[in-house]
Parts: sequence; structure tokens; C-alpha cells
Amino acid sequence: MKKQVLFAIATMTLASCSSDGLVNNSSSGGGEAPIAFSVEKKNITRATNLETLGHYNFGVWAYKYKEGAKTGAEVMNHYLVGYSNGVDEGYDKSKATTWAGSTDSDEDHVSPWFYEGLGNGEYSTTNSKFYQSGQTAYMAKNSKQILRYWDLAYATTNFYAYAPYNQNVTFEESSTGAKTMTFGATNTIRDGYDNPLNSAYTGFDRSLSEYMYAGVQATNSAKKDVIVPFKHMGAQVNVRFYEDIPNYRVEIIDLGADNGTFATDVKDDLKKGIQATPAKKTEDTYGSSKYFTTNGATITFDADATPTFKYTTEGSNETSDNLMFLVPNTNLDETTIPGHKLIPEAVTSGTQTAFATSPTVYYAVAQPDNSETGFTFHISYRIIAEDNKEVITVHNATVFVPAKDGSEFIAAWQPNVKYTYSFKITKNSTGTTYPETEIKPTDPTPSTKKSLYPIVFDGATIEDYTPNSNAKEY
Repeated sequence: MKKQVLFAIATMTLASCSSDGLVNNSSSGGGEAPIAFSVEKKNITRATNLETLGHYNFGVWAYKYKEGAKTGAEVMNHYLVGYSNGVDEGYDKSKATTWAGSTDSDEDHVSPWFYEGLGNGEYSTTNSKFYQSGQTAYMAKNSKQILRYWDLAYATTNFYAYAPYNQNVTFEESSTGAKTMTFGATNTIRDGYDNPLNSAYTGFDRSLSEYMYAGVQATNSAKKDVIVPFKHMGAQVNVRFYEDIPNYRVEIIDLGADNGTFATDVKDDLKKGIQATPAKKTEDTYGSSKYFTTNGATITFDADATPTFKYTTEGSNETSDNLMFLVPNTNLDETTIPGHKLIPEAVTSGTQTAFATSPTVYYAVAQPDNSETGFTFHISYRIIAEDNKEVITVHNATVFVPAKDGSEFIAAWQPNVKYTYSFKITKNSTGTTYPETEIKPTDPTPSTKKSLYPIVFDGATIEDYTPNSNAKEY
């Protein structure tokens, strides 16, 4: 799904794509056939190895079924499946007999992903580069986890999975065989950042908040390793920039850089980067608003292990805190005007493909589909003349990004969607070039005042010659 919306200072693009392609096949050799796993992450972007994105575990329940049976026999009960690169990522593999650094097929029964020996009563390591047994957020609920094998007396095995592993997730099987996985509203699914500006998130492992789910049905007689295709429970939010001011180049700066003046109650984090204030628009009036930072959820699985995801905000946490993004650090021109990091210029024809992107990525929990919360973005930047390199600083340019545009979701984030907001800086952007103007980064009301006014000569006059009052005759 792709969508473009034009705002006062921004062209905002939303994009998501999906792929059913497999990205990492674990495989197997002869003899007995242990159950092994391989993992992929789907749909927010094209399929990507889970470990490539810093996720090193997931949880799984498994049940085996006779042909046509509605109820099954338990194989795995909330197993932790972990990843190791064998050197410095994930878990110590020393107790795993099915570990291999790479795989060649889906029938060799080895994989970088394993579960054997990862019980909380048996896992330990002296290698500080791997997860330690004292890090309970990464440990299994089970005290012991043994290697499991394909049972050829049964037709299929269903796997019910989620990531990241969390001991508080529950799983139930009804008398009719229906399976339900439940996530509490306050202690599991939460928001997070990559490269956070907000100090409240510093040191928090984002992989603990980017939740996913999957269901897989495997044919036992095939004895093939299980490839788990995860989908996201939440959304991803990115910001990027380009400019279109003729004869000038643009550099995005911290909100208060170049001697910006703030209201007296503004704290340090709010003076930096790019700020986004939760806001609600009613006709032509803007007011403060809130968004959810935690979710509850249930996942139900049918007889084929196909999952149906449903989130809830009942009992979840809300906040009115700003979203915060670091200034862009990619695709910047640092050579044209030395000493300045310039964002890309708008193309004169065709599709804009060059953007300067913030390194901060926000992982949002899903918002209600009737949410009215949008965000007022606050951005400061410099314009630099191409001829004499004159610098003018614009503080606190603002634009409102709505919750929805008609039936399309913009800031009312929905599950498994990547939202990319693309801001275009133009000569008509808002803001101020007067450094004494007070910046209020939590103000939900966007400015309507232009920042740049051209220097114009309205004509020329010539003062008459002054008569000489001492004129004399000769």
C-alpha cells in the first residue's frame, strides 16, 4: 500500500510491501529427524531474516494431529527458540546438537536457530557476548527444553509462534481444539525506538517491543525443517526530508540550534532533533491529545494453524509525550558547501527517490481505527545561499500530520504497516528567522506564518539637488 498526501510544508508518503519469498531455509541430514526451525520476518518490508534485525528469540507451542482430528497431542509448551551466530550474537550454542552457522536445504535438520538446552534451569554461559542466565527478559519459562522429533504416527504438527519471547504470554486449547494466544495489555506489547533521542528509551532493547506472530502447519512425513513467517503486531514510523528552495540548499538542525529561544519549562530532550506533538484537530482548532504506548492482543489459530490477530487498547497505557527523532544522518551532501550537511534537492522531473533520513525509527503499537490523534511536527533548518554561502536559520517550522485522510490511516497506525513521512522544505514553509521568538515544542497548533520573506525593491527615488543658498552673481 502506497499513499501520498501533500501538507503545508511536507509531502508525506506511506509505504508498505509484502513478500511471501523464503529467506533462510534450514535443512536436514539422515537418521532420526529432529524438529528444527528457520525464521523470517514479513510484510513491513520485504521478507528479512529475523536475526538480521536484532531479534534472537521467539516463543512457540506445538501440537501433533492424527488425520482429521480436531484435538492434538502436545509437543512443545512455550519453548524458547534462540539464535546464535556462534561468536557474539544471541545465545550460547554449546548444548545444542542441531546448531549450524548456515544451512543448505530444508532437510538437513540443522540451523542457527535452536531450542535444546535453553531451559532456565540448564542454560548458562561464561561468554559475556551472549545472553546471560541472569537476564530474565531473554530466558525461557521452562526449566528444561529437550530436542523434539517428528512423529510419523501423526499426520501434521501445528506450530503457534510469536516474538520476542515473553514469559507472561499465555496459551489455551479449548475442548474443540481451538487455540488462543493472549498478551496482557500492560506487560507485554509496548512501543520502542531504534537510535532514540528520547532519553526515557535509552538503554531499552527495542527487540523486546517489536512484537510479531506466526502459525505454521507442517507435514510430519516430510520431516522438513520449519520456516516461521512472522508478521508484525505493531507499526513502524520513519521520517525523511528533501528540499525545493531555488538557489539555496537546506540543512536540518536540532530544534534549538543556532541560539533558538525556548519557553522556560522546556526540558533538554525537547530542545533537540525533530519533535512531534500529539494533537487533535477539530475544525480549525488544535488541542492536545494522547496515543497508546502498549497494547493487549489475542491471536486465534484455526485447524491449519492460520493465525487471526486482534489487538485491544482496553487497559493499555496512553501518553501525551512527544515523538522524538534525531536529525537526518544519511544521504547528506557534505562537499558542495563545506561545513554543512545538505539534504537532497527535489528532482525537476520524475519521481523523488533521494531523501535524507533520520536514524531514529519508532516502533508504534497499533492505534484504534477511530483514533483522532495526529501529530504536529516541529523542525528547524538552515538555508545556505549557493553563491555567497549566506546562512539563514529557520526555527520551529511546523506541519500537522492527521490521524486519517478520508479512509486512509496516516498517524492512526495500524498493524504490520510501515509509515514513512517525507517532508519537503520550500520557500513557503512556516517558522521564524527571528531567534528571540519563543519555541514551544509541545504546542499542538501548527503555525500559519511564513518563515521566508523575499527582499524586494519597490522602486527608487532620487533626492533633488540641494540649492546653494549662498549663490552669488558674477
